[in-house]
Amino acid sequence: MPTLLQDIRFTLRQLRKNPGFAFTTILTLALGIGATTGIFSLVNSVLLRPLPFPQSDRLTAMLHEDNTAGANPTSVSYPDFFDWRTQNHSFSAMASYRDQQYTLSNVGDAQNLQGITVSSEFFRVLSIHPMLGRDFIPGDEKAGQHVVMLSYQLWQSAFGSRRDIAGQTITLDGRGYTVAGVMPQGFAFPIQNPAPQLWATLATDALDGSGEPGATQSRGENMLTIVGRLKPGVTVEQARAEMSLIDRNLAAQYPDTNKRYTSTHVQPMLESLVGDTRPALHILFAAVALLLLIACANVAGLLLARSSRRRGEIALRAALGASRNEILRQILVESLLLSFLGGALGLAFSTLFLKATLRFLPHNLPRLDTISVDTTVLGFAVLASVLTGLIFGVFPAWSMSKLDPALVLRDGTRSVTSGRGQHSLHNTLVIVETALGLLLLVGSGLFIRSFVHVLSVDPGFDRRNVLTASVNYPDTKEYATKVVQLYDQFLPKLATLPGVTSVAAGWPLPFSDSQIGVSFTAEGHPTATGDEPVARLTIATPNFFNTLRIPILRGRDFTATDSGTSPYVVIVSEGFARKYFPGEDVIGKHITPGLDDGIHKKGPREIIAVVGDIKLRSLTKEAPPMFYLPLTQSGITAPSLAIRTAGDPVAIIPAVRAQLNSINRNIPIYHVAALGDLLSDASSQPRFQMLLLTSFAVMALLLSAVGLYAVLAYMVAQRTSELGLRMALGAQRGDVLALILKKGLRLAGIGLVAGLAASALLTRFVASQLYGVKVFDPITYIGVSILLLAIAFLASAAPALQASRVDPMKTLRDQ
Repeated sequence: MPTLLQDIRFTLRQLRKNPGFAFTTILTLALGIGATTGIFSLVNSVLLRPLPFPQSDRLTAMLHEDNTAGANPTSVSYPDFFDWRTQNHSFSAMASYRDQQYTLSNVGDAQNLQGITVSSEFFRVLSIHPMLGRDFIPGDEKAGQHVVMLSYQLWQSAFGSRRDIAGQTITLDGRGYTVAGVMPQGFAFPIQNPAPQLWATLATDALDGSGEPGATQSRGENMLTIVGRLKPGVTVEQARAEMSLIDRNLAAQYPDTNKRYTSTHVQPMLESLVGDTRPALHILFAAVALLLLIACANVAGLLLARSSRRRGEIALRAALGASRNEILRQILVESLLLSFLGGALGLAFSTLFLKATLRFLPHNLPRLDTISVDTTVLGFAVLASVLTGLIFGVFPAWSMSKLDPALVLRDGTRSVTSGRGQHSLHNTLVIVETALGLLLLVGSGLFIRSFVHVLSVDPGFDRRNVLTASVNYPDTKEYATKVVQLYDQFLPKLATLPGVTSVAAGWPLPFSDSQIGVSFTAEGHPTATGDEPVARLTIATPNFFNTLRIPILRGRDFTATDSGTSPYVVIVSEGFARKYFPGEDVIGKHITPGLDDGIHKKGPREIIAVVGDIKLRSLTKEAPPMFYLPLTQSGITAPSLAIRTAGDPVAIIPAVRAQLNSINRNIPIYHVAALGDLLSDASSQPRFQMLLLTSFAVMALLLSAVGLYAVLAYMVAQRTSELGLRMALGAQRGDVLALILKKGLRLAGIGLVAGLAASALLTRFVASQLYGVKVFDPITYIGVSILLLAIAFLASAAPALQASRVDPMKTLRDQ
């Protein structure tokens, strides 16, 4: 230990004597370690950190797999869930949940709450118990029961942390709900943004808007996600096999509704939560690891140059009795100390990096609120520092291990060069840096081109100057009539607001968090029961297509005459007509949606128009086939507002709220956003990847340029005598300039070829993350190659100019 402390003190003295070297090395390492630690904190929070529930690895998410749509996971109906719950032997408990908006009234101003409708076992499956009050019980699921569990945050904000809240009655959607209890602080499930504020039992779905049996008795009305806790010793594969057997039995027993569901999607809950963010984070972590390797190569080159200048010192220490192991230890101590100092600064950089990164993270990235620098991240930073120190320290240590002290002391330090081997090592490091930098540049270029393609996608409607907002209207027996009456009053009032050019309502709006698929039968295209196709449905008011500027290609818009007592009508998208009525004129034909809202009659609906296709949830996926029903002929829900303005749509938000308050103060507006912002959110993941990869590529390019400059500057310093002799013998300054430039461009060229080869092999792993561009995109490859060579030329120019200014007489005189 005393010897180690002595080595550390000696290293610190050496660094104080060379502040420029110390600053450059520590800053380079800080950039590499800081960026790597920052990305690791994202990966750790999203992918690696267990869910905050006891034995969370036993939790699974379950859905049907639709065998008519490529086994795509799809929601589950209540009757199917009840059968799963009673027939399985793989799970100790199983629960259902679905999103539901609630209006809280009689507690100040009416406010919309993000709620979850759950089965009674929900909290027991998660092994989390209320902080106050009792858990849900099976009796809470019966029709007519209205029981709710509050989140800790809602308990504080709306009810003043009342300890006697359990057993009290609160008003939600115009009904009295009994508060069962309050969940602990920090509990949130499902893990989403915004977090749930309350949980109500599935008794909410036991009756529909007319008081008749509701969704709990409707097999085929799929709306649920299922969470289960595996029994000890049961694997996910075993559970999947058993649940798929149950699904096949249900398909045979209920072919009208379940024929398409012959297997079950069973997945660990963490994997289900992470979803498609896993590949993106893996790509970013791989990219930042390459950046760290470039930083290591850069520092290794700096240390090699420095060790060459210290050959006389090292040789003298060896002559005075220092063993080879002691000298190697001193060099490795210096490397590790530099890496720890760089790691400490890098940790500070990672905190700043995270703060900057959070602004660009996709809003739907799970567990955003848990992203932090915790003990795991600190441990990673320490490990990264140690490994980094060893990686870049081994090269100078290996170089010094071959030093012959007698030869160095005999020849003197002034005329001794570093030798062919060390020059080769320097050159190799530069080539590696350049190749890795080009790999990052290619990746960045591909993502930039992909993002440009995403931004150029036509969503099928005009996103500009449109305000969207959801309206939460209580679900009562008079629901359908009152919703129509509300919009008959509300929309004309909004149309009179200054700056408003067009007003309509629809649900779900494109790029909102909602969607609904409904089966149907098409006139002249009979299908077997249970094999009916499914298309996306939107409920709309008159003027909906004009407000969003969705073109009506043939036919007419909905009008006020399309009432609940007039013939039922439907409008279809161009893709719907092309897919389900190929080569036919669909105007005047009929489809029969498998939709039963308990209020409007079922039966055929006449197609009155064909409209353009629109993107619904993703700019990079094909527009799905859609059909539209008028609000007056379908009582599913209160549609969202779409208000087109002449200027900034956000400016009219206060006026919109005031107009609704003038009609009914107990109806809250929520999810208020400009339609353009919703589309921007849809492209947030490719934007996030593009920005980070580009920043990493820029840093890699700068580090590679610095590395090339350092090698050439070192070479010029080592070959000053040779260059002076060349010029004394007649070489022109232009010849010397060309010599150094040629050296730099040759190293960059070799690195360029190696980087292109590596890119051709590795970029195929990012193909799934690209849109509209192939991994072997010639524009990207040619563009980044030209950029790299240009930067290499600039990095080589300074030492080349320095070499061309060597004074041959002074050089020869010094020798």
